[in-house]
Amino acid sequence: MKKWLGMTSIVLSMSLIAAGCGAEKSATQTPAGSTKPGATEKPIEITWANDFNSPEADGNYVQKQIEAKFNVKITNVKLERASWKDKFNVLLASGQIPDIFPIDANETDMAGWADQGVIASLNPDEIKKSMPNYIKALDSVDSSAWGVGNYKGKNWGIPKVWPSGNSGFIPGYNEAWLKKIGYNEPPKTLAELEDVLTKFVNNDPDGNGKKDTFGLSGRGKLPIQMFTSVFSAYGVSPYQFKTGSDGKIVYGGITEETRQALKLLNKWYKGGLIDPEFITTDNNQLNEKFAAQKIGMVDNMGWGNFAKTSGFIAKPGMDKGQNVIAGKPVIGPAGKAYGFSYGARQAPVLLGAQLEKDEAKRIKIEQILDYIATNDEFWLLTVFGQKGLNYDQEGDFVIPKTAPEAIVQKVGAGSFYNPLNAVDTSKIKYTTSKELQDLKVKLDTGYEPLRDILGVAILSTKTKYWANLQTLEDAYLIKAVTGEADTDKAFDDFKANWLKSGGQELTDEVTKVYAERNKK
Repeated sequence: MKKWLGMTSIVLSMSLIAAGCGAEKSATQTPAGSTKPGATEKPIEITWANDFNSPEADGNYVQKQIEAKFNVKITNVKLERASWKDKFNVLLASGQIPDIFPIDANETDMAGWADQGVIASLNPDEIKKSMPNYIKALDSVDSSAWGVGNYKGKNWGIPKVWPSGNSGFIPGYNEAWLKKIGYNEPPKTLAELEDVLTKFVNNDPDGNGKKDTFGLSGRGKLPIQMFTSVFSAYGVSPYQFKTGSDGKIVYGGITEETRQALKLLNKWYKGGLIDPEFITTDNNQLNEKFAAQKIGMVDNMGWGNFAKTSGFIAKPGMDKGQNVIAGKPVIGPAGKAYGFSYGARQAPVLLGAQLEKDEAKRIKIEQILDYIATNDEFWLLTVFGQKGLNYDQEGDFVIPKTAPEAIVQKVGAGSFYNPLNAVDTSKIKYTTSKELQDLKVKLDTGYEPLRDILGVAILSTKTKYWANLQTLEDAYLIKAVTGEADTDKAFDDFKANWLKSGGQELTDEVTKVYAERNKK
């Protein structure tokens, strides 16, 4: 799965299952490929590989339920998540190609395996016909996710999304500090934000009689999450591609919007509003600075970080009698509220090359995946196991049991057999408490997610140039904020250097791939 680097463990655990709201599926939904009572045809044999929550034993309870429902015989290929790829490549090299590939395969793996002839190209029309319930759930999150599987003119898998990735970053403030400086609610505009940060520095918000506080810090150890409130107010993320004012695709880091955002950040830095230690700050240190009342704002928070049980910002502050209050992304020159977002698109689920010539097995697999990803009964079975043994429920909300005998891998649950479990957002009723659902409704709204125009994609130029381009940009952005590099000639030099160091080739390829994905 894609890393969601600004979110807390609570959001990560939720994102593994799903987030959002959608149409519920009936537990009596009948899959097109299920077996009718009395059927005597020979079971289809499926080799099922995954690196996620491998079952303790073959022939486990969940496996047997799937086999009986669909008249199939499953052979498990169990891999450890930390070392799956090396072992899996050895398996492939020996000619042992499974029918279903591990969930953590990424788009680079997909391209390499397509070139090697070990994965199947799949007809989108067939997938839509075999997996109607799943595709409905997918399209409700991101109907353009199909593009990730496009490579050399073919589709190479079953599209997959991570719904929580569509949520954007929203700012959090020390509520007591806001009230101390005369604000009854968080700032709504960039100008108000500057006023708040200035007063956080000058008006002794912690009441200790010393001028020892800063407005905010930044995650300098991960610059893509650094000062997102300011960049978003200008309608840009410096690490994402966007459509420029001329209608052409442009890299955010070299736009005039980024230049102007950097000018403002440098002004704030020189005015003492920004913690000078931001350069070396990571998420844990943001926690510590906020809880120690050294800073009054953190701007790389997800909505789930505001839950009382969240380990990021909220709980450390609460432990010291503080309260973090959520704001909305502030409105600046862009004219509307934007929140930086990683996006929901992920690499597809891949099937073995042998399935191109085995229509019966291919369609059977598609029908199984459709059913267990959307049917309530089998979704609960494959994710949480057996009710009463592995979990209980309060209403719909699932409460996993913690006894050793309740470990889900003992019965084959935990999503080994459900690689698409996170897509159907109606399943939030099982994974998320009413309190958290209400929190999402309250906070994850009122702004437009700011996402890369392309998202996950196979880009040969990115593989070739990205590491160097990212290092180049990281260094310049930090220097521009601190004033070590100016935002006039030095910005022009950075832009020229970025383009000639592979950035222009990367931009050209992004433009080409985007056009191919969006052909009418």
